[in-house]
Amino acid sequence: MTRVTNLALTNNLVQTLQRQNRDMDQIQKKMSTGKRVQLPEDDPVATTTQMMLQSRLKHMVKFRDNINEGSERLKEIDSSLQSITRIFQRFRVLAVQGSNGIYTGFERKEAAATEINQLLGELVAIANKKDATGRFLFSGHRTDIKPFEPIYQTLTAGRQGDAMIGVEYRGNIGDLKIEVEIKEYIPTSIPGNRAFWATNQVIETNTNSGTYSAPQNMQFKIDGTEINISAGDNLDVIIEKINAAPVEVRASKGGLNNIVLTTTTPHQIWLEDVGTGDVLKNLGLINPELPEPPNNYADTATITGYSIFELAIKLRNDLVRGDVIQVGGSDLQHLDTALDNILKNLSLVGARQNRFEELNRRTETDVSYVKELLAKTEGIDLPETVMDMKWLESVRNYALNVGARTIRPTLMDFLR
Repeated sequence: MTRVTNLALTNNLVQTLQRQNRDMDQIQKKMSTGKRVQLPEDDPVATTTQMMLQSRLKHMVKFRDNINEGSERLKEIDSSLQSITRIFQRFRVLAVQGSNGIYTGFERKEAAATEINQLLGELVAIANKKDATGRFLFSGHRTDIKPFEPIYQTLTAGRQGDAMIGVEYRGNIGDLKIEVEIKEYIPTSIPGNRAFWATNQVIETNTNSGTYSAPQNMQFKIDGTEINISAGDNLDVIIEKINAAPVEVRASKGGLNNIVLTTTTPHQIWLEDVGTGDVLKNLGLINPELPEPPNNYADTATITGYSIFELAIKLRNDLVRGDVIQVGGSDLQHLDTALDNILKNLSLVGARQNRFEELNRRTETDVSYVKELLAKTEGIDLPETVMDMKWLESVRNYALNVGARTIRPTLMDFLR
């Protein structure tokens, strides 16, 4: 038989009260913080779930911010392309009027040249536009570089004074991409060498490459796509490899055993020799003194095709000269091609905007769902917690009442 002393009763009472105080303290912390788990050891499984949900929620909030940023950037690009469309529609009106012989007087030709020069300045301003964060819209992924640099010269024809005679692209062909989901990216830019090109470009070398043979394995890039050349490859093989590559450029052989590159969609061709390779230099496509793109074409190569700036300059010059045949023929045709390319880019931007809108709706729903799950996993059930608190208070009062009755006898009670 176990001997139960007064001290044992007291110790049991104290231990019971301490345990109840600890339970009440935990309940009070839950009620004051609103969180069911205070420390990982309270519920390791729930803690792991909470950490996963919190991490997922942080990612989704960041993706939501990225989606909003990308959507705003695309809206600015869309607005820019809409402005360019309106300008080119005005160019087309001027071209139609010029081809009908309306600008017969010198003053009228001068007025047309003045208007085109003003619109040219606006085109360059649009092309060099920045987004809300101060990044250039049309410089590829080098958003800190001004994409277009105009070249001016004093022109006496039409008394134009300092007028634009050319515009050089200084950006690159990369796309600025935004992460909208883990390892999922959407472009939020159109490189300037595509957005502001009016016609297909043709590069024809004047180098006879009929006896060319690659001395070793080398690589070069066209529009960012790498093409591998093996030792011994001649001009015909190189042309075949270019045409087999997934690029919007087609290669052919000219009458001088030279190479001719032609784009299949309006854009400026991007040429690069990779590493120590010199295939494009030897074929007469790249200037050895200026090997890096853009504007690194060989001086001996013949380049045809227009950017939208060059097309506007050509229209201005033809109107000033009164060349009705050029204005009503090739100029008008090229203006229509330029408008088609601008509209194609507008449709691409619109498609991306629609995708961003759908992504935004989906992400908002997912964020709400994850928050709800996190609240269920992390939060307390308040009515149940209040009931637990009341129950613990009642048990503690019962324990105190029983203890008071059990330990009430004192030494004086035994001495009576």
